[in-house]
Amino acid sequence: MYDLKVTVDEVQGFCDLPMEEGDHFWVKGGRIITPPGQGVCLWALQSMMPFFPAKQRVIEEENDWIPDTKRLICPDPNGGVVFKIERLDPQTGEPLEEKGGKDPPPRILVDPDKCSGCRACETVCSLAHGDSFGAGSSRIRVEKDEPAGVDRPLVCRQCGDAPCVKVCPTGALGRDPETGAVTVAEEKCVQCGKCVQACPFEGIFLPSADEAPLVCDLCGGEPRCVKRCPTEALKFGNAGSIGES
Repeated sequence: MYDLKVTVDEVQGFCDLPMEEGDHFWVKGGRIITPPGQGVCLWALQSMMPFFPAKQRVIEEENDWIPDTKRLICPDPNGGVVFKIERLDPQTGEPLEEKGGKDPPPRILVDPDKCSGCRACETVCSLAHGDSFGAGSSRIRVEKDEPAGVDRPLVCRQCGDAPCVKVCPTGALGRDPETGAVTVAEEKCVQCGKCVQACPFEGIFLPSADEAPLVCDLCGGEPRCVKRCPTEALKFGNAGSIGES
């Protein structure tokens, strides 16, 4: 069983404890140990408790997702405290270098609070992938909630264990080895729409019953929509770098 070190890696909002970057504690066996005079937020601790025993276990499985998971965020939407959880070497007490130490590929991050609903992202995306302007050929769509007065960009989140890829019955969906973006092999697609139904973020679009689905390809690693967004509601980076929802 591994001991763990839990460190505040980032504070995105306001923590009223307060917890600050660099604050830390240890999980040793069934005990939580803090440095003298330092506390731990009860709400954050409650959300992390189920994860600790799984992270402590010693197991060798090729598809084990635990080593790939190193960061958890406080459930308080105003706090946004990001905790880094590391296994410790039993011999040295120093953090282990685990598989999954590499950050996932960057993707498009969405901050809906900054979206003005201008739809410039739709326009530039449709032009970049065709010869016409219009949401019908865009890989990003802006959903408007008129009663609430809210605009929300919908785009592929490039999930690590993408349900759209797993559910495709013909293997038409895959991953770009360079960017990690979800790809569509149109010659294999049967337009069944299962990928659209499987996406929890409404980030895949089926233009018509006889066309292949549209999904963000990250423009080869330089998304045009991000460059065009006038309010910086879209950014290109790793999850956690802005207040994404």
